[in-house]
Amino acid sequence: MLLVLALMLGAAPVFAISNSTTLPNGADLSVSIDSPLSGTEFLADGAPVPITVSGTASIGLGDPQATIVYIFDASGSTLNGAFACGNVLACEKSFFTQLNTAAAASGSVNQIGLVAFGNDARTADMTPAGGDDPLGDPVDGNTVINSITLFNGGFNYRIVQYTQKDGNADGTNYAAALQQAVAILNASTDPAKFVIMASDGLSNAGAGAFAAALAALDATGARIDTIAIATSCTGGTAGDLADVAGNGGTCRVVTNPNDLPNLIPNLVGSTLTKVEMTVDAGAPVVLTTVPPTPQPGAVAVTYTTQTAGLNPGSHDICVKAFGTDVTGGSASVSVCVTIAIFDLILTPASGINDLGSDNQHTVTATLKGPAGSVSGYLVTFAVGGQNAAATGTCVPVSCATDASGVVTFTYSVPVAPTSLGNDTISASVTLANPTGATDTEQVTKTWGDITPPSASCQETVNPNGKKTPPAGTTTPPGTSTNGPSNPDGYYRLSATDAVSPAASLQMFVVDTGSGTVFGPYPVGTNIKYTEAPGSTPSAKSIGSSTGQAGAVSVHIIGTGDAAIYAVDGSGNISTLVSCLVPPPPQ
Repeated sequence: MLLVLALMLGAAPVFAISNSTTLPNGADLSVSIDSPLSGTEFLADGAPVPITVSGTASIGLGDPQATIVYIFDASGSTLNGAFACGNVLACEKSFFTQLNTAAAASGSVNQIGLVAFGNDARTADMTPAGGDDPLGDPVDGNTVINSITLFNGGFNYRIVQYTQKDGNADGTNYAAALQQAVAILNASTDPAKFVIMASDGLSNAGAGAFAAALAALDATGARIDTIAIATSCTGGTAGDLADVAGNGGTCRVVTNPNDLPNLIPNLVGSTLTKVEMTVDAGAPVVLTTVPPTPQPGAVAVTYTTQTAGLNPGSHDICVKAFGTDVTGGSASVSVCVTIAIFDLILTPASGINDLGSDNQHTVTATLKGPAGSVSGYLVTFAVGGQNAAATGTCVPVSCATDASGVVTFTYSVPVAPTSLGNDTISASVTLANPTGATDTEQVTKTWGDITPPSASCQETVNPNGKKTPPAGTTTPPGTSTNGPSNPDGYYRLSATDAVSPAASLQMFVVDTGSGTVFGPYPVGTNIKYTEAPGSTPSAKSIGSSTGQAGAVSVHIIGTGDAAIYAVDGSGNISTLVSCLVPPPPQ
């Protein structure tokens, strides 16, 4: 006996994003994605990021969508029999109350109706409220079913609850029962409708009305299952139970009324078979649920899973629930969310600038994400390290990403030793949803001094501050690779550097004959250099800071010509420059 009643009682939980459908038996099939919410923005960190997905699937827990009508044989013959469950009437009551209990628990049944019949038929009042209500809640059904009784020696039947109704029990009139069932079904607005009819006898009344009543019942669209209790599905003079079964329903013979409850699982129930997830329309993955599927309803299961690592961009995550019911029907329902993954990239990751030739640095921030959705994000730049708090300019000037997700930041540092060292440039972007999710990336810049200073050997005044006499030859600096020639040996030690100020440079004098190095001396020092082959190289202070001969501060004697070089604060050494003097006499 296949019928339809599924498994859902109670209000459906409120999901972040959910969707539902109805199985043929009226059971609600629902699925949700509770996390992530559609539109959520996630941050990657240079690598694909897996997304945790969680939610719920259920069957039989939403709004019930089915009406079921029980047709109960209350003819006099049902007083016969002595079974474990009692006579046929008692066995019918036991069966229908258990069936109704299962229907109420399944959650697929919204309303029930009851028809008792013998030679005629009566609809039961299904609610304890005032009036005569042919449809009621399953929770009140058992009271009505148990109130059916026979009296007057079995010639009459009575429905005691909730409004007493009497009928003629002397005969078996299928047509009258079907007519009453049609009236009840037509009063229902539920999309799924079912009839379960049980009888212990063949029809013997209402022959002229049977065909029309059956056609009207079929027209309701209800699935009709019939049960022949210790009788046959065929052989009636006014219609057969086999004829009544229709719209997917069947007739089944139950020889022993004790076996009637065995039919209930075939008449009421649904199963949540599986839950699947797909990402970007890829291959579906069956999810592990708690409790595990397949799971009979009414039931709700939860799932928590992770996607594979996802690259920056827009991604669709869909979860689908599948269900079946006892009618052989099946359904599936899916729900999808769209999420966005962003990743902030800074380039170059590192670099070294020669401060003497380039004191400006540009960092490019690129926000990777869904196409067409990376513009207008504010990127905040900050410089730390050696040049902490240095400020710069952005392109675009607002420091917001352009249509390609790009914004550049350029800053300069002073050309000075205090700028030398390592800077850390950080960039941060805050996403819109959820508010406050921030990606901060860092790159480094090293400001170095790798260009050596430039030294020069310039002829200068004598100790009295006067020019040397014009004796000999003078070669202006820079006109010969051998340096200047000064017959008197008076030279000014000069040097310049792109980074270090002159005051911080150190100058050294080399006796090219012996290799002796003299110094360090500050830039601007005036020296007297004497070439004396065979002598002992030496240097001594000369002049006076208070007298008339203080223009030259040191006298250096060497065995060969003089050469000079300069050293800056970073230890860079200039090219050796010659300062030529003639050997004695001079």
